Amino acid sequence: MEKKYCHTELVSFADRDHEALMGVWWTGILLKKRAKHFFSNFLSSEVQFNIMMVLKYSEKTLTQSELGEQLLVDKSNITGLLDRMEKSGLIRRLSVPGDRRCYHIELTDSGREILEKVEQPYRDYVKKLMATFSAKEIDDINRYMSRLEKAVAAEESTAFNDRS
Repeated sequence: MEKKYCHTELVSFADRDHEALMGVWWTGILLKKRAKHFFSNFLSSEVQFNIMMVLKYSEKTLTQSELGEQLLVDKSNITGLLDRMEKSGLIRRLSVPGDRRCYHIELTDSGREILEKVEQPYRDYVKKLMATFSAKEIDDINRYMSRLEKAVAAEESTAFNDRS
């Protein structure tokens, strides 16, 4: 049976599969909370940081749709996020010649300045957090998460096809 919930440690379950999945889920929630606090002095959300990082390191100018696909954000949510970021002066939308419905997204100078202030402290924080693992363990985590992601994506695809 399930043990009682404790805020400072992971709950143990009789079902190891469930316990592992809940460990991933719970850690994700904790990381999201920590990210919200970490970015609060610079941006309104960690999603804004992720958008800015994708834009900075993309090899080409991305459209709004491409950006949403890379970040796994649906079309309606990416529009609202970009609206707020544009209003804050972090990004700008540029018309795509020949397609009045499509916009390229780019960082503004102000967006780049904020990213310059937060990117290195973020990388330092990640390095500090992940120092709890060896290089091999980090490789293992990356492999495991990739496999889990593929399994979830396959399940999502199957569920979508079942509804059609």
